[in-house]
Amino acid sequence: MGTAAFGSLIIAIIQVIRSIVIFIEKTAAKRKNSGVSKIVLKMMRCCLWCVEKFMKFVNKQAYIQTAMLGHSFCKAARCSFTLIMKNILRVSAVSMVAEFVLLTGKLFVVVVTTTSAYIYLDDHFEDELNGLWLPVTLVSIISYFIAQMFTEVFGMAISTILQCFIVDEELFEQSERFARKSLTEVIDKTNLANTHIVHPNDSFDE
Repeated sequence: MGTAAFGSLIIAIIQVIRSIVIFIEKTAAKRKNSGVSKIVLKMMRCCLWCVEKFMKFVNKQAYIQTAMLGHSFCKAARCSFTLIMKNILRVSAVSMVAEFVLLTGKLFVVVVTTTSAYIYLDDHFEDELNGLWLPVTLVSIISYFIAQMFTEVFGMAISTILQCFIVDEELFEQSERFARKSLTEVIDKTNLANTHIVHPNDSFDE
């Protein structure tokens, strides 16, 4: 609980600083200050956005490490970051595939839900409604947020399985590992495909 609270506190502090910078930027725009100050504030805002995204990623990985090994937040963040850097190609390959699958899933849920809502409303409430676009739009927005929540769970599961797999490789010999052979083959194929894209002239035998 302490690790979760500490990670959330870091994100909250960064978001508060971003809000302050945005407020200062809007105030400076009203007072018509110099263009240099506006550029500096926009750069600070961009940097804080990047820091927030990075810390959210680190938090996610640190939480997984804490759940697996019981480390404190700082140690879990350091260990997870080290593991990711040592297996950057594998992590990036799995992350790209996972993002594509999750995005496809979200779009599929939104399209099917919106289409079903339109057909249902058109068949049963056509005479009672002045127009279908407003309720259909509301349905699409609600379905998107619901799909987003569910895909976040699946995304967390993918990240957890991947990090468990990497830790399994780090801690145990091949004969003592817990990962199934089918999972090892899938991750190795993904890694090889990603390596082929990045270094098309390299040999896989190495």
